[in-house]
Amino acid sequence: MRRQRSGTPGAHAAAGRGPARPPRHAASRRSALPRERLWVALLLVLHAGLAVWGVARNSVTFDENFHLPAGVLIVARGDYSASVAQPPLVKALCAVPVLALGGRLPSAEAMASGDEGTVGESFMRLNAARYHALFLAARLVVVALSLLLALLVWWWSRRLHGPRGALLSLALYALAPEALAHAGVVGMDLATGLASTAVMAAFWMFCRSGRWRWWAWTALATGAAFLVRFSAVQLVPALLALAVLGAALGRLRRPRRVWIGLLLLVPATWLALAAGYAGQLWLGSISALPFRSETFRALAHAHPGWRLPVPVAWLSGLDYLSLIGQAGAAHTYLLGRIHEGRLWYYFPLALVFKWPLGLLGALGLRAVAALRHPPGPRRRWHAAFLLVPAAVMLGTAMAAGFDVGVRYLFPLVPLAAILCGGLMRLRCRAGRTPARAWRLAAVALAALLALETALAAPWYLSFFNWPSGGPGGGDRLLNDSNVDWGQGLIALRDEMRRRGIGRIHLAYHGTTDPAIYGIEYVPYLGGTPGPESEWLAVSSYYFVGLSQRMMTPRGRTDFLRLDFSALWGRPWAARPAGCLYLFPLSPRAPEAGP
Repeated sequence: MRRQRSGTPGAHAAAGRGPARPPRHAASRRSALPRERLWVALLLVLHAGLAVWGVARNSVTFDENFHLPAGVLIVARGDYSASVAQPPLVKALCAVPVLALGGRLPSAEAMASGDEGTVGESFMRLNAARYHALFLAARLVVVALSLLLALLVWWWSRRLHGPRGALLSLALYALAPEALAHAGVVGMDLATGLASTAVMAAFWMFCRSGRWRWWAWTALATGAAFLVRFSAVQLVPALLALAVLGAALGRLRRPRRVWIGLLLLVPATWLALAAGYAGQLWLGSISALPFRSETFRALAHAHPGWRLPVPVAWLSGLDYLSLIGQAGAAHTYLLGRIHEGRLWYYFPLALVFKWPLGLLGALGLRAVAALRHPPGPRRRWHAAFLLVPAAVMLGTAMAAGFDVGVRYLFPLVPLAAILCGGLMRLRCRAGRTPARAWRLAAVALAALLALETALAAPWYLSFFNWPSGGPGGGDRLLNDSNVDWGQGLIALRDEMRRRGIGRIHLAYHGTTDPAIYGIEYVPYLGGTPGPESEWLAVSSYYFVGLSQRMMTPRGRTDFLRLDFSALWGRPWAARPAGCLYLFPLSPRAPEAGP
């Protein structure tokens, strides 16, 4: 007869002590669950509230004026040609509430032009009376995507690091200025982060379980990633590297199934592309397509008989990216200078300047903790799902040459937040720094991040950390979409009303006519300002000497490069939204320096 263990329920019953109590740690987990859910809910509500604040206070940014009209035409007409710079998924999702509110389509003449700027301007003029309201509705879709990403960060971190680590990861993401900035615009950056994180989380589950259910989630997320941004191709080497590493370390639950699953991602992604572009596949010869870039023209010349059964708008988008990235087309602003071509060190410096000290400090603390308390093989394998894709994305960005914004590395934000969650689950040996000290330091850094964000709100796009100049103050280190994406018109209008300024000279970097926001202005195109106003407002982009076309009441100009160096040492009166400079032009105009 088998002996009963004294700790089993049967032993307690036999001893007359009633039913066994659950283990203390299980009871404490259950009692902590309501508090955990409350903290999750509070962080999500805070994230949504801060993001919506930015949605309401930031004017329509440069790229939004291309993305949303293109999405409207995709949903209403099935026309993918208005703007091929990015795949259609996010643009179409954001267009749904706009069409439900009765947004008007761009004119037929604009659609026939084949120019995304002309299409965007037509949409703006025809919807001028409620232009910002339509974009507000579209931006709320991206806020919802950001909430999904926040939940994904919490879910994955909880499986890796437990409840405390998950809450830390959620706080680091939900309060990050970069997350709040891109949760508030119709753009691809946040959705790229959501799709790539979902791919890695699902593939992690597939590798450790071998279940086809998780392959299906991986395939769905991969298809979505390819319909969000062309950079989804970075996922291919990341997934292959993880599979090879897992096989070498013996960490794949069912290695054969993992490799079969990777192969099946190819037809699954092709099906997703075909569905996302409504079956508009190109079945003719590649030589018949009107390519513009040197790369694709050379490809068509070398292989004129090739037939690529992929969406023609998708091919056109790849051609467009190749065109703007070819030699001589790229200009980089870094450390007060305009550089021709790419700079390999641009993105590492951009991360140092733009990411908050709380997040950078948490990453540094995580690295120190890993050195002092090396994780075991299983935890190193789990960390690879965060570090390998991050390394691939950073390396690709450094080589690609699109040095216009740290936003191209947005997928690193959720990965970094999840990685830092491990600070709450350290197992420290005797004589080493206690685990409680690491946890307190991590919480303090999260609080620092919250303070940095609070002081920058709601102008998250122009955020810089304090050593780099603070919000809006690092525009001589980096510029372009890091600072000035055209988001400051509402802040400028409010500043003009506060000072009693009726009309202003304005050099504005954006694709929206400032008159849409009630700003009476004279476009400043160079030279001595006229007598129409005693005030001059300059977008930071033009202020540092970068060149772009300027939106005016009559449409966009040719490319302008204006010289404001005479104003660089002069006190400004205000910095609306951290992306504009306001200067008085005469002693009669009241002046308040920085």
